[in-house]
Amino acid sequence: MACNHTKEERIFATLKDILRENWEWRKQIPYLAFTDLQKQERGAVLGWAWLFFAPLMRLAVYWFALHLGLKATTNSDIPYLLWLSAGIMPWFYINAMLGAGSNVYRRYPFLVNRINFPISVIANFYSLSSFIVYAILMAGTVAVTALTNTTLTLYALQIIPLSLLMYAFFTILSILLSPLSAISRDFANVIKLAVMPLFWLSGIIFDVNSLSATWLQVILAFNPVTFFVRGMRAALCEHYWLWERPEILFPMVVVFIVTTLAALATHKRLGKDVGDVL
Repeated sequence: MACNHTKEERIFATLKDILRENWEWRKQIPYLAFTDLQKQERGAVLGWAWLFFAPLMRLAVYWFALHLGLKATTNSDIPYLLWLSAGIMPWFYINAMLGAGSNVYRRYPFLVNRINFPISVIANFYSLSSFIVYAILMAGTVAVTALTNTTLTLYALQIIPLSLLMYAFFTILSILLSPLSAISRDFANVIKLAVMPLFWLSGIIFDVNSLSATWLQVILAFNPVTFFVRGMRAALCEHYWLWERPEILFPMVVVFIVTTLAALATHKRLGKDVGDVL
């Protein structure tokens, strides 16, 4: 019992340290996030426009191929463009966090090796830089409701807590995966390979509810990508509160808790070794 108590104390101490570090650096984090955005498009004539042009172009291609080419439709009178946008806009943020966000310590090795710079802040400001782009794109998705003559209901208010939850979860996931990716390039490559299957199998371009196999729906309920996609569509397209669907909400609560505990354990065990590896 004493050993288990000690482990619990270490986990909560690590959580306290991470929260304290990010609070102390709260003024620098937005600056570092905007600096990261500027770095991404440095030297481009159109500058920040590229941050939005690329995802909008991908949305247009998917809409053309799936809706006009393959005649994909929704099971309701919701326009397919809005339905697709509600699912794919969160994916652009998730994709960034599963890509560079899962290996962010190698992206900023000079900060990792900087004396007294908390490495958890790196995951946070990179997540924020990606989240800024997502927030603007999501605002555009809300505007699509007007363009498609779709009624914007009170359910759309769920977008705010859902977005904040998504930001928190994938920042924690970055803290979990980045030390492992820094220590093992093979692990980083496995994460890269997993991104494409996640896109096609997470219900972004198909309706999870349409699956005839119940066991598949149960498995996908524990997929955080599926959760956030379904949440955004609940807010904009299907019009229901997520807490009314415990079969959707409860698995995400479990995944969030497990991911947080794993991230704290990994940060505690490997955080100090990352600088030596890099």
